[in-house]
Amino acid sequence: MKVLCGYNVNIDAVYTITGEDISDLLKMVDKDELLEKIYDGPGEIRSITDLVAGLVLHMQKGTGAEWFIYSDDVFHFLKSRYYEKSEIRLGGNMGIMANVMSHMGADQVVMNAVGDINSIKALMSGGNIIFSGESVPQDTSTSKDANEIIHFVFDFSSGTRFNVFGTEVIVPRENRFIATYDDINTELTITPEFEEYSREHVTEIDGAIISGFNQLQRIYPDGSGYTERFEKAHSQLKDWKQRNPDLPIHVELGHFMSMDMGVSIFTELAGTVDSIGMNEDELVMLAELHGVPSEMIRKMDACAILDACVRCVSSTVLKKIVLHTRDFIMSIFREGTSSPLHEMQSMQFGVMCAAAFAVSGKLPERSQLEGSVSDLARSKEGMKQAVKLQDLIGGEQFEGDVCGAYGDYSVCILPTIICEKPVSTVGLGDTVSSATFLRWLELIGTNEGQSRLEV
Repeated sequence: MKVLCGYNVNIDAVYTITGEDISDLLKMVDKDELLEKIYDGPGEIRSITDLVAGLVLHMQKGTGAEWFIYSDDVFHFLKSRYYEKSEIRLGGNMGIMANVMSHMGADQVVMNAVGDINSIKALMSGGNIIFSGESVPQDTSTSKDANEIIHFVFDFSSGTRFNVFGTEVIVPRENRFIATYDDINTELTITPEFEEYSREHVTEIDGAIISGFNQLQRIYPDGSGYTERFEKAHSQLKDWKQRNPDLPIHVELGHFMSMDMGVSIFTELAGTVDSIGMNEDELVMLAELHGVPSEMIRKMDACAILDACVRCVSSTVLKKIVLHTRDFIMSIFREGTSSPLHEMQSMQFGVMCAAAFAVSGKLPERSQLEGSVSDLARSKEGMKQAVKLQDLIGGEQFEGDVCGAYGDYSVCILPTIICEKPVSTVGLGDTVSSATFLRWLELIGTNEGQSRLEV
């Protein structure tokens, strides 16, 4: 399989934050200011108080989020305090997805190479990657440090305890809070080399997987908005479709700075690409389109999630939504655009890759994949939700997996494989999405799929 992959790649500094760490940070901020910002989250980081508010806010809810850093002082504080103690990994949705696909058997992955590519190459384990571009230096006249694209990823664990000025907080579930310092991916930079290569070779490509739109900013330092930057990338996708109408394009949505941005970009992309992937937090962001109560989606209620996804896709020409959560992955697709067998096999491959990555932070060789997760169990909550969904859609069940129909759509749900103590939660969504897409391309390209467990 030959795959185009854009747009965002960076370096992740992954640090597991403890209750003691939070207690130390709380000593550095003003109580009243912090409580005000916890109550009304700023959604961005311009001070240490903003950082602590983001951590506390999302740890107490057990939710994931990404806030951008707009202060050099905060960046240097984080770098000096946590960078040396962090695990340095490949980051960025596109970077992770490109690495997964190349590692798991893609013949060729063409990557939009932005940032300090020499440093990024050293973090990639996959082969067969074409880096279409060179390092893209930043404008050193800005306040940002040249070529710094570091995303500080604070992993937190279920059961972590800390006290916020007399109120005890117990983290309900593992997740991560990301503090991002990045001027390259926020511009949705596309290298001239990637533009030229994709234009010349798109007719030879089997599929494209795209991400990074969530890095766009509402307002940039020059006063402009995100529209022009989005349209440049969107035009590239439309050009690919014109040159190769059969090219499957999958987009990973990501979490946007504002709901209106998320809704607008989802709506625009849904008129061009074939499928869009997201998690439950990102589906909540699209509430304006579906009107389903956010609390039901955040509880990962499969029936509410199905209803919301169908409402999102019904007014578009989008062929498929792939919804991935901690406990299950669900595919909702228009009849005739795929087959339940191909969807289930590809999702099974995806959840196995994600589970293997969760265990060690690395991907095994493909021939060792099934063995690497053989000691892990399916999510009990995922199996419960699959049964609940079957009551709604009917259909067939196989070892906890369910396929059925909901109106004009086919629906498949598959419980995930759970690692109770993951090395990191970062990149699991990108891993499951890219592995699922790769396997789906293989299946539709060769009409494989006779064995339910074939990987």
